[in-house]
Parts: sequence; structure tokens; C-alpha cells
Amino acid sequence: MIHADPVPHSLNQRTKSITIISEHHGWRTLSGVQTSDYYAYRNAILDGCHLQRASFDLRHPEEMICDLSNLEPIYDGMSAENIVLIWNYLNLSTNKIKLREIRRIKGDGLSPEIAISGPSKSLLGNLKNSLISEAFAHLHNDKLSVLMKETSRGITKSRLLINTNNETMEFHNRFCAFYSKYISHEHWDSSFILNTRFVYEDHAIWSKLEKIAKNKLFLLSAGLPLALGYLAATGDHNIFFSEVHRQNDSSLLSRDDAFQDIFPTPTSSDGPWLIIDKAYTGGSLRQAANMIRKKFGYDVEVKTVALFPKSLSAFMSADYAVYAGKLFEVKSYAPRLDRDRWHIQLIMEQSI
Repeated sequence: MIHADPVPHSLNQRTKSITIISEHHGWRTLSGVQTSDYYAYRNAILDGCHLQRASFDLRHPEEMICDLSNLEPIYDGMSAENIVLIWNYLNLSTNKIKLREIRRIKGDGLSPEIAISGPSKSLLGNLKNSLISEAFAHLHNDKLSVLMKETSRGITKSRLLINTNNETMEFHNRFCAFYSKYISHEHWDSSFILNTRFVYEDHAIWSKLEKIAKNKLFLLSAGLPLALGYLAATGDHNIFFSEVHRQNDSSLLSRDDAFQDIFPTPTSSDGPWLIIDKAYTGGSLRQAANMIRKKFGYDVEVKTVALFPKSLSAFMSADYAVYAGKLFEVKSYAPRLDRDRWHIQLIMEQSI
């Protein structure tokens, strides 16, 4: 089967007309379409096209070794100084990894996180445990002072959804019944959103966020376990969902259609909005804020919360940030942060 050079076509930038020639069928020549757009592919299949050739780009699993913006429970109760010592040691040791297929994840200004990727999730997990054990042993546990009052420096996704409460379960079921119409039925059993098992644990942060604004908007898909954890902790039913897809979102492969609205449908535009999302650059928060203003008017009050910001730009782009289990009002802390040490400084700072 020969695929002739694509012919320019006006479908879209990722879709081209091609000519397909079958040399084993008397050089039978047919027209076709070549695309990297999933929705274009799916619509073509529904229109009667046949898949002729496929290739797959697979992203390796990854493992977070240490994330200062959202620390694991092993760091609870440790002093800020000792956390920084551990992080510095892990930062150096991770850069020295010699395994051929495992690499340190790099990024532009992603200062708080130390993460690795490779072809085997179990291998990454074993390596993480080894690196952390080595770091604690190197610094000697007797030198790692423990605070008298244990402080939770992160929010983990460790609470079973079925162990929350009836209100949370009912909201989850209502959301899934609505959202399932956007997911191809053959993917219902594998969709992360429709099969949420764990939500974020109860934490003092949730009650602080509840007081900032009436309406809370969480962004899918990471926002679902966050919102369910928030609901279980506060009982606040003023939670909504929208969806922003920016890049490398594998969940698009299971879609029949894109969700571009708000669930549940707001009964009115009354009250300010608080947009809550994990933040690498802050781009999704800005996009969601623009969507709210477009829908309800430019004068509507919109605040943003960058959860676990991974870059200084993500921290600066929000009104509030949750970092190491603490809530920060950005404008109060921004002037004192150094571009190269901000991720360390926020560990030392007191929250609002």
C-alpha cells in the first residue's frame, strides 16, 4: 500500500487530503484523509472512512521524587530548614542518575518539582524510595528536628470516594451521568473521570478557600477529585466544573464531543467566582477566567487560586496560591520573592 504525498487541503492545519494506491489490487487509486486531529478522525470513521494506518506516541510514566509545592506526608512535622536540606540533596542526587532509560524531567522554571520518567512505573517507584531513603540516611534522622505541632505540608489524593459522605457521592453520580454523554461509550469503563476512586483529603485549606468567593469553578479533569475532596470537607454545594484542554491531553482520545460549558448550569451570575486549578504556567486559570467574564460580563468578580504552582509565573499569575499546605495572597508576597529562590522562600514563609 503506497501513500502518496499529501495534497494541501483546507480542512484544518492538522488534516490533509492524500492519495492511497494499492499495488496488490491493480494499482487501485483512492482518495483519503491524513490527520492528527482526533475529532477529525472520529468524524471520518462515522462518515464511513476506514482506518488505513496508525502510529502511537506513548508518554512514559513519571514519578514525583519531591514537590515542594505539595509535599507528601513523610515531610509533615519537619521544620522548613530540614525540608530544604532534603530537597537539596534529592535535587543533586537525581541529576546524577546514570540509568539509560530514566531521565530527570526538565522544564522552564519548574523549580519546586523533582521528577523522573522512564518506561517502567514500578522501576521508577523503587528508585524514588531508594533516593529518599538515601537522603534521610545522609542527613541522619537524629539531626532532622521535628516540630512540636505536626504541620500538613501537602494535600494528598488518598481518600476513597466511597468513604466520603452521601452528599459527595450523589454529586459525583449526577456529574458522571451528565458528563458520560461526552465520552465514547466504549471508553466508559476506562475513563479516569467516570471512574474516580480517590479524592483529595480533608485539609484546613478547603475552609479558607470557601470564604474567598461564593462560586467555586474547578477545571477538569484534575479538578474532579479536588472538587469532591473540597465538597466532602466543607459541604459547600456552590461548586461548578468547566474544561480547558491546552496540550498533550490524552483524555481527548476517548471523546465523542468537547465539553465547553459549565456544570451544573448556574441559575444566575450572582456572586463572585473563584477558579481553582493546579498550575504549571497559569494559562488554564487565565483561560477559564476569560470564559467566565465572557459568559457573565466583564464586570463579574473573578479570583483565581493556583494550586501547587510549579513556576514563579504560575504563582504570580493568580490572586491566591496554595503552596506546601499554606494559602498565600499573591500580591502580598510577590514583591519579596527572588526569581531563583522563590520555591525555597515560600517554604519558609507563613501563610495568611
